[in-house]
Amino acid sequence: MRFGIAARLGIVLALSGMLSAGITAFQAQRASETVLVDSARTELLTSTRVLAQRITQVREDISRTLLALARHPAALAALESDDPQAATQLATLLALPMAANRAYFQLRLIGAADHGLERVRIDRDGDALLRVDGDALQEKGHYPYVFDALALAAGEVYMSRVSINRERGSHAALGRPAVQLATPVVDESGRPRGVIVGSIDLNGVFALLAADLPADFLLYLANSAGDYLIHPDPARTFGFDKGRRVRVQDEFPATQAVIDGRSGESMIDSDAGEHAQAPLVAAFIAARVQLRTEEGAFILGLARPRAAVLAELDPLRGIMLQIVIGMSLTGILLAAILARAITHPIEVLGAAVQNFYDNDQAPALPVERQDEIGALARRFAELRTQIGQQLAELEHRRRELEHLARHDALTGLPNRALFDDRMAVALASARRDDGGLALLFVDIDDFKPINDRLGHVVGDRVLEGVAARIRQSIRESDTAARIGGDEFVVLLPGIASAEDARVVADKIRAAIDRPFMIDGGELAVSVSMGLAHYPQDGSDSTTLARHADAAMYRDKAEGKARRHS
Repeated sequence: MRFGIAARLGIVLALSGMLSAGITAFQAQRASETVLVDSARTELLTSTRVLAQRITQVREDISRTLLALARHPAALAALESDDPQAATQLATLLALPMAANRAYFQLRLIGAADHGLERVRIDRDGDALLRVDGDALQEKGHYPYVFDALALAAGEVYMSRVSINRERGSHAALGRPAVQLATPVVDESGRPRGVIVGSIDLNGVFALLAADLPADFLLYLANSAGDYLIHPDPARTFGFDKGRRVRVQDEFPATQAVIDGRSGESMIDSDAGEHAQAPLVAAFIAARVQLRTEEGAFILGLARPRAAVLAELDPLRGIMLQIVIGMSLTGILLAAILARAITHPIEVLGAAVQNFYDNDQAPALPVERQDEIGALARRFAELRTQIGQQLAELEHRRRELEHLARHDALTGLPNRALFDDRMAVALASARRDDGGLALLFVDIDDFKPINDRLGHVVGDRVLEGVAARIRQSIRESDTAARIGGDEFVVLLPGIASAEDARVVADKIRAAIDRPFMIDGGELAVSVSMGLAHYPQDGSDSTTLARHADAAMYRDKAEGKARRHS
């Protein structure tokens, strides 16, 4: 279809009107968005300051409670005597603030003597308060909240670093984010005799403080290094407790100045990186801690989705849209005729290209057309089918190669590369949690004669059988790997004692000592083993491997001596 001058002029006029209306509406909307975003950032900054003040008030309330308990005669009496009545009186006092404030996980009186033995302890256990006494009381002198608090003057309060509570037997506090506040209990001469310690539920405190915030406000809290303690996504909190770093300055680079102390606050319009699809308007401040602590400062922040802020423009957008539609109606009608006749098949091909790898999302191609567009559509359909088949085959081969690169082809066990990775992770976890692990070397005795006498096929069957029995004898959390011809190694993380590791080794030896059924006959196989323990035998993988290897060769020598005696 050909357009005359009138039609062309009508299109030009319609487009000119659309362009003028669109530019005007766009500029008005941009100006309104700027005003709204600036206002939202100021509001967030004010709310963040108010929230920081409320946090300070909560901390001061808890500090006053601890100081009042430390000054009460019952606290000193419970430390200076073994009178059960004095301890019972203090336990009653400790239970009062815990009953009134669910932010407390624990309140304890810990003595300076007897390695920091707990003297009186009240724990929260679900909805109930539990007094812990007798043999359940523990020595806590090695914790900073005890020895650092004992070094304070009367009336001073110590605050620990915020962390996941790992203390054994801590009831409701176990595995929960917590912070400990402590103050010394002194006698008449001013000598510290113990400390009053409160364990505070971090999530509970912030849930109460943030209860009055609007529903679309997002709360962030990080320590002085930027590690997240509170985040809208709980999986990103306390990354340092899991061997990784999830930091506020990585998500919001502008907060680096606040963390470094170059600025006390930062207002952010975050629309890059992970917020590119869902921008945020945020404000962060450095909340200084007025206590004796290693934390220094907390980075506190509030954010709102930029879409929620700009939703206030919806009425104005409606008016602008009506104006644009009214001025552009004629141009839209004329353009629709041309688009329907010519551009629709091209749009279909474009959508097919955009969804090249997803046949379900791509629209049907106009393969039935008998013109140039139909021919192009048919060629494109053939090309998509061929490339899809090739990509599927490549993906299958990639997965196979990736598995083979990290596993032994014969036994299916992890190879040395994968085992080294898991060993590094286990050592890092043991160092962080002050835990233990064991490394077990397993070597098949006289394997070469089996290969020479019975053939490599039987030898491979033996290797497969030994690998299967090792795998059946260990936990899911353990790792067994083949690192050489007839050499296997087993990583036992979280092993508490050498005896526990020896039990696992004996279990493996007993499993392998059972005869193997190969080609209808029985074949007896024995192994030599060597154990190394972290940290007793070394603090790195090389040292542990050397100890385990030496222990294995001693076991092999002793086995040969027994067989020849």
